[in-house]
Amino acid sequence: MPGKKNSDSKKGAPKKPLKDDKGLGESVNDELVEEEAVEEEQELLAASAESGAEADAGNPGLKNGGGIITDYEATIPIIIPPGARSPVDDIIEVLHREVIGQERAIDAIARALLRSREGFRTSGRPISTMFFAGPTGVGKTETVRALAKALHNDWRAILKVDCSEYSEPHAIARLIGAPPGYIGSDLPAILSKENVEGTTNRLILFDEIEKAHFRLHNLLLQIMDEGRITLARRTKDDPGEVSFEDCIVIMTSNVGAGDIEKILHQNRIGFRNTDSVAEIRSDQQIYVAAKEAMKNIFTPEFRNRLTEFIVFRALDRPSLYKILQKLLNISAERFAGLGFTLQLNDEVRDWLVDRGMDRELGVRPLVRAVEKYIDTKVAELHAYGLIHEGDLLEARIQETDELASDGITPKSEIVFYRTPRSNEQGGRKRKLPMKNQRTEIILRY
Repeated sequence: MPGKKNSDSKKGAPKKPLKDDKGLGESVNDELVEEEAVEEEQELLAASAESGAEADAGNPGLKNGGGIITDYEATIPIIIPPGARSPVDDIIEVLHREVIGQERAIDAIARALLRSREGFRTSGRPISTMFFAGPTGVGKTETVRALAKALHNDWRAILKVDCSEYSEPHAIARLIGAPPGYIGSDLPAILSKENVEGTTNRLILFDEIEKAHFRLHNLLLQIMDEGRITLARRTKDDPGEVSFEDCIVIMTSNVGAGDIEKILHQNRIGFRNTDSVAEIRSDQQIYVAAKEAMKNIFTPEFRNRLTEFIVFRALDRPSLYKILQKLLNISAERFAGLGFTLQLNDEVRDWLVDRGMDRELGVRPLVRAVEKYIDTKVAELHAYGLIHEGDLLEARIQETDELASDGITPKSEIVFYRTPRSNEQGGRKRKLPMKNQRTEIILRY
């Protein structure tokens, strides 16, 4: 009838068409159950909002209270703006400038330092405990020196423990001191309060940790776990405790060196191979080899307490060129102190890199090549009085009459050309009679 309200309808309730009378009662009951459930849920939400209103008064971004974040008025992605700087950016810049070819390792160090500086570390423990693994001669120790330079403006600001000297159990007494009455009890401990405490970001390096006796591993385990050790010599007034809370503990290791050498030889990457896929594969294999070899030396408790396990990658040829330029810059500073200048072209650089490359030995052969073919030769020229202040030395590559081991390619050598610039007499400069005269100077090795 008109004006009569249906008993089975409700304001806002969905209307469903009824095909027949069969199941009419069930349909009505289902709708009522759904409506009651919705009303009950709304009542619970209202009660929750009322009880949490006071707690959420200082957080207008929350729509629902009760201490539970249920929704936000706005969701904005957090993006670090270009040019923004973090507290560790200055440190990272120094590391990138001093250490070449190890970007991922430097990034891992940056993350560890950033966490500690922002307070995300366990109180009482060292700032960070890092383990540097990877091939030999790729910059592990150099990275520690660069970090010391970045933190303390002095690359020597490192408390270094050469672990090869602690392969015997009795040698540990040098670190913590010998008990009273024993030999060496009057000698100060290396890990004493004076050496460890009192300096923020104190760098402690345990070099070649795999060569140490397991008693040193246990001592490091105590440092990583408790952040302190007890010296052998203690008195009533001095309990002999040393805290490592303000220290950065770094361990370097050539663990798995044999397997890593095989990987580098099989993949033949590093110096002439520019295949990025091969380099990535080699890096992954080196990481796995170092990780597996580490399990054979260090206990699970030891490995589990490291904050960073960083594997350094094999150096590629572009990295070697950058390292070569760095070495040549150091030599150029020495030559400038003697008053003359040295010039090298790209052919000489290629020649030096070819003789200084070794997949298994890293950068050390390149260092020796610069010392042998540049520094030593120039030192001899200067010692014999063949170069003078103001001269310009130019290094070139010249073929010889001898043949290389293949019997076809002629051998080559570095030849220096001297260009006199000026001569000083009576405090007054005058040009040499033969301006820009070039003198060929050859030293054969």
